[in-house]
Amino acid sequence: MKKVSNLQQIFANNVKVRRKKNGLTQAELAKLIGVSTSFITEIETVRKAPSFATIEKIADVLETPAWALFSEYSEKIRNNEEGDEMLKFLLKNKINDAIEEIIK
Repeated sequence: MKKVSNLQQIFANNVKVRRKKNGLTQAELAKLIGVSTSFITEIETVRKAPSFATIEKIADVLETPAWALFSEYSEKIRNNEEGDEMLKFLLKNKINDAIEEIIK
């Protein structure tokens, strides 16, 4: 059985969630990026991983930065400005967590 990475699972989930939020079917997304509907199904069910070029096309159609599709916080990132703010927030939390660990 093929081992699935957590990153691949996050990507698949984000594509599915964002596709549905944008009101697109798998067939519509497939047509817009030039792949088969079955390939979108395979991406969303973590049976196949797309190329970088396909990832960029998916991100463009779903109106999100490509890197956001690999983030567990993807739902909170809608554009670059919000993405930057989210990254700042996450970084501050990580720094605070590290400081708390040091002073324990």
